[in-house]
Amino acid sequence: MEAFGRLDVLVNAAGTDAPGPVEDLDVEGWDRTLSVNLRAPFLLSKAAFPRMREAGGGTIVNVSSVAGKKGWANAAAYCASKFGLTGFTEALADEGKEHGIRVIVLYPGAMATNWGAFSPEERRESGPKEAPPAQVLAPERVADFIAWFVASPPEFVLTEGIILPIEEGLP
Repeated sequence: MEAFGRLDVLVNAAGTDAPGPVEDLDVEGWDRTLSVNLRAPFLLSKAAFPRMREAGGGTIVNVSSVAGKKGWANAAAYCASKFGLTGFTEALADEGKEHGIRVIVLYPGAMATNWGAFSPEERRESGPKEAPPAQVLAPERVADFIAWFVASPPEFVLTEGIILPIEEGLP
Protein backbone atom coordinates (compact mmCIF):
# COMPACT_ATOMS: atom_id res chain seq x y z
CA MET A 1 0.00 0.00 0.00
CA GLU A 2 2.86 2.37 0.79
CA ALA A 3 4.64 1.71 -2.48
CA PHE A 4 1.68 1.67 -4.89
CA GLY A 5 -1.23 3.18 -2.99
CA ARG A 6 -3.58 0.29 -3.71
CA LEU A 7 -3.87 -3.47 -3.79
CA ASP A 8 -5.10 -5.00 -7.04
CA VAL A 9 -4.19 -8.69 -6.80
CA LEU A 10 -3.81 -11.30 -4.09
CA VAL A 11 -2.62 -14.82 -4.95
CA ASN A 12 -2.96 -17.37 -2.15
CA ALA A 13 -0.66 -20.18 -3.26
CA ALA A 14 1.00 -21.61 -0.15
CA GLY A 15 0.37 -25.27 0.59
CA THR A 16 1.45 -28.07 2.86
CA ASP A 17 0.40 -31.63 3.62
CA ALA A 18 0.38 -34.17 6.43
CA PRO A 19 0.32 -37.38 4.39
CA GLY A 20 -0.70 -40.74 5.72
CA PRO A 21 -3.77 -42.66 6.82
CA VAL A 22 -6.24 -40.87 9.11
CA GLU A 23 -5.54 -43.28 11.95
CA ASP A 24 -1.88 -42.18 11.92
CA LEU A 25 -2.58 -38.47 11.37
CA ASP A 26 -1.84 -36.44 14.49
CA VAL A 27 -3.80 -33.34 15.44
CA GLU A 28 -0.73 -31.15 14.95
CA GLY A 29 -0.38 -32.28 11.32
CA TRP A 30 -4.09 -31.75 10.71
CA ASP A 31 -4.00 -28.27 12.29
CA ARG A 32 -0.83 -27.24 10.43
CA THR A 33 -2.27 -28.32 7.09
CA LEU A 34 -5.56 -26.48 7.62
CA SER A 35 -3.73 -23.44 8.98
CA VAL A 36 -1.49 -23.06 5.92
CA ASN A 37 -3.96 -24.21 3.26
CA LEU A 38 -7.19 -22.63 4.54
CA ARG A 39 -6.65 -20.24 7.45
CA ALA A 40 -3.86 -18.28 5.72
CA PRO A 41 -5.96 -17.55 2.60
CA PHE A 42 -8.80 -16.44 4.90
CA LEU A 43 -6.55 -14.05 6.83
CA LEU A 44 -4.90 -12.61 3.73
CA SER A 45 -8.23 -12.22 1.91
CA LYS A 46 -9.77 -10.61 4.98
CA ALA A 47 -6.96 -8.03 4.98
CA ALA A 48 -7.04 -7.48 1.20
CA PHE A 49 -10.81 -7.30 0.70
CA PRO A 50 -11.46 -3.85 2.23
CA ARG A 51 -8.51 -2.35 0.34
CA MET A 52 -9.80 -3.76 -2.93
CA ARG A 53 -13.34 -2.61 -2.17
CA GLU A 54 -12.07 0.93 -1.49
CA ALA A 55 -10.14 0.87 -4.79
CA GLY A 56 -13.24 -0.19 -6.73
CA GLY A 57 -12.18 -3.77 -7.41
CA GLY A 58 -9.43 -6.32 -7.52
CA THR A 59 -8.71 -9.99 -8.03
CA ILE A 60 -8.13 -12.75 -5.51
CA VAL A 61 -6.77 -16.07 -6.79
CA ASN A 62 -6.85 -19.09 -4.49
CA VAL A 63 -4.62 -21.89 -5.71
CA SER A 64 -6.20 -25.16 -4.61
CA SER A 65 -5.44 -28.55 -6.12
CA VAL A 66 -7.32 -31.31 -7.89
CA ALA A 67 -7.59 -32.51 -4.27
CA GLY A 68 -10.21 -29.76 -3.92
CA LYS A 69 -12.38 -31.67 -6.38
CA LYS A 70 -11.64 -35.31 -5.53
CA GLY A 71 -10.37 -36.83 -2.32
CA TRP A 72 -7.99 -39.77 -2.08
CA ALA A 73 -6.51 -42.04 0.56
CA ASN A 74 -3.67 -40.85 2.77
CA ALA A 75 -4.41 -37.17 2.14
CA ALA A 76 -7.37 -36.42 4.43
CA ALA A 77 -6.04 -33.14 5.86
CA TYR A 78 -4.86 -31.90 2.46
CA CYS A 79 -8.12 -32.80 0.71
CA ALA A 80 -10.24 -31.32 3.52
CA SER A 81 -8.30 -28.06 3.36
CA LYS A 82 -8.56 -27.83 -0.43
CA PHE A 83 -12.29 -28.64 -0.46
CA GLY A 84 -12.65 -25.94 2.23
CA LEU A 85 -10.76 -23.48 0.02
CA THR A 86 -13.34 -24.13 -2.71
CA GLY A 87 -16.23 -23.21 -0.42
CA PHE A 88 -14.39 -20.18 0.92
CA THR A 89 -13.68 -19.00 -2.64
CA GLU A 90 -17.31 -19.35 -3.69
CA ALA A 91 -18.52 -17.40 -0.65
CA LEU A 92 -15.91 -14.66 -1.11
CA ALA A 93 -16.70 -14.38 -4.83
CA ASP A 94 -20.36 -13.84 -3.99
CA GLU A 95 -19.44 -11.14 -1.46
CA GLY A 96 -17.00 -9.48 -3.85
CA LYS A 97 -19.02 -9.29 -7.07
CA GLU A 98 -20.95 -6.15 -6.11
CA HIS A 99 -17.63 -4.42 -5.33
CA GLY A 100 -15.84 -5.42 -8.53
CA ILE A 101 -13.72 -8.00 -6.71
CA ARG A 102 -13.25 -11.17 -8.73
CA VAL A 103 -12.31 -14.35 -6.89
CA ILE A 104 -11.20 -17.54 -8.62
CA VAL A 105 -10.10 -20.95 -7.42
CA LEU A 106 -7.57 -22.86 -9.49
CA TYR A 107 -7.21 -26.63 -9.36
CA PRO A 108 -3.76 -27.51 -10.70
CA GLY A 109 -2.88 -31.13 -11.24
CA ALA A 110 0.53 -32.55 -10.40
CA MET A 111 3.12 -29.81 -10.19
CA ALA A 112 6.85 -29.90 -10.95
CA THR A 113 7.72 -29.28 -7.31
CA ASN A 114 9.20 -31.50 -4.65
CA TRP A 115 5.74 -33.11 -4.41
CA GLY A 116 5.65 -33.85 -8.13
CA ALA A 117 3.34 -36.56 -9.44
CA PHE A 118 4.07 -38.97 -6.63
CA SER A 119 2.06 -40.44 -3.79
CA PRO A 120 2.58 -39.37 -0.16
CA GLU A 121 4.32 -42.72 0.44
CA GLU A 122 6.78 -42.10 -2.39
CA ARG A 123 7.49 -38.59 -1.09
CA ARG A 124 8.10 -39.88 2.45
CA GLU A 125 10.30 -42.77 1.37
CA SER A 126 12.60 -41.18 -1.15
CA GLY A 127 12.07 -37.43 -1.19
CA PRO A 128 11.78 -35.34 -4.36
CA LYS A 129 11.88 -37.08 -7.73
CA GLU A 130 11.84 -35.94 -11.32
CA ALA A 131 8.73 -36.66 -13.37
CA PRO A 132 8.44 -36.52 -17.15
CA PRO A 133 7.39 -32.99 -18.21
CA ALA A 134 4.13 -34.24 -19.76
CA GLN A 135 3.09 -35.59 -16.33
CA VAL A 136 3.58 -32.41 -14.28
CA LEU A 137 2.82 -28.71 -14.60
CA ALA A 138 5.63 -26.19 -14.54
CA PRO A 139 4.90 -23.60 -11.83
CA GLU A 140 5.72 -20.91 -14.41
CA ARG A 141 2.84 -22.10 -16.64
CA VAL A 142 0.40 -21.90 -13.74
CA ALA A 143 1.71 -18.39 -13.00
CA ASP A 144 1.11 -17.54 -16.68
CA PHE A 145 -2.51 -18.66 -16.35
CA ILE A 146 -2.93 -16.55 -13.20
CA ALA A 147 -1.45 -13.52 -15.00
CA TRP A 148 -3.80 -14.11 -17.96
CA PHE A 149 -6.81 -14.23 -15.67
CA VAL A 150 -5.78 -11.15 -13.71
CA ALA A 151 -5.22 -9.20 -16.97
CA SER A 152 -8.57 -10.24 -18.47
CA PRO A 153 -11.28 -7.57 -18.80
CA PRO A 154 -13.03 -6.81 -15.48
CA GLU A 155 -16.39 -7.96 -16.84
CA PHE A 156 -14.87 -11.36 -17.67
CA VAL A 157 -16.26 -13.88 -15.18
CA LEU A 158 -14.26 -16.99 -14.47
CA THR A 159 -14.89 -18.63 -11.12
CA GLU A 160 -12.66 -21.69 -11.38
CA GLY A 161 -10.08 -23.33 -13.55
CA ILE A 162 -8.73 -26.88 -13.71
CA ILE A 163 -5.19 -26.99 -15.06
CA LEU A 164 -3.77 -30.43 -15.84
CA PRO A 165 -0.58 -31.79 -17.34
CA ILE A 166 -1.10 -33.15 -20.82
CA GLU A 167 -0.89 -36.80 -19.70
CA GLU A 168 -3.10 -36.43 -16.61
CA GLY A 169 -6.79 -37.26 -16.93
CA LEU A 170 -9.64 -35.24 -15.54
CA PRO A 171 -10.15 -35.48 -11.76
